[in-house]
Amino acid sequence: MKPHIQTLIQLLTNKDFKALLTHYQQCNEQDKIDMLAFVYQQSQKSLSVFEFYQQIATKFIEAAGLPEALIMQINSSDALSFFTPALQLNQYFTRTNYLQRNVLHYLLAGKNPPFNYLRSMLLFESNEALSHALIARDCKDLTPVEVYLRVNNQFETLAPHELSALLGLMEAEQTLQAINPANLTHSINHVVKNLQQQGLSVNERVQRIGLMAAYYGKTASQIVSSLHS
Repeated sequence: MKPHIQTLIQLLTNKDFKALLTHYQQCNEQDKIDMLAFVYQQSQKSLSVFEFYQQIATKFIEAAGLPEALIMQINSSDALSFFTPALQLNQYFTRTNYLQRNVLHYLLAGKNPPFNYLRSMLLFESNEALSHALIARDCKDLTPVEVYLRVNNQFETLAPHELSALLGLMEAEQTLQAINPANLTHSINHVVKNLQQQGLSVNERVQRIGLMAAYYGKTASQIVSSLHS
């Protein structure tokens, strides 16, 4: 076990939270990531300890900032739930990494994107930073929703409540900024390649193609027809 994790465990066991915070602040970024990963993993073992470890992680990030390398690791609904209080500090939802991607880009690229969770946060919480994160464009000029449409290779049909939430996110994004229609060609080509690699059909009945059509203001038949033009 790494020395900084051993120290972390010892300080947690002794409930010496002041020393624990000092220890975290003195670590380099990679060690901070290790420590945040450790408390996250501990939080997943039991609901009875979830809040305790969540508070530890939030205090760490409040004291020393959000490590850039953590952004791409918050890519699941469990990780989002755990780190939400920390991300709500100092508008960390909008913080980007070297690829100009924020947490939402990675959540929507990951397996089982938490559309409903994010939509609920936009609707029921005062979270201006989340709205800004939703319209942020990465180094390829893609918003988080466009990252899902282009990059996510999970093509199972979305559950009705998740589909409704995704459509709500699309609507929310497009009330804040216009789409970039130039992204459509590269996106559809990328999706078709992924579908073909998985042995899946490319036709108007594929939900992803319908979603891309809805996002870019086309019909599914127009999208499919463009592949043969």
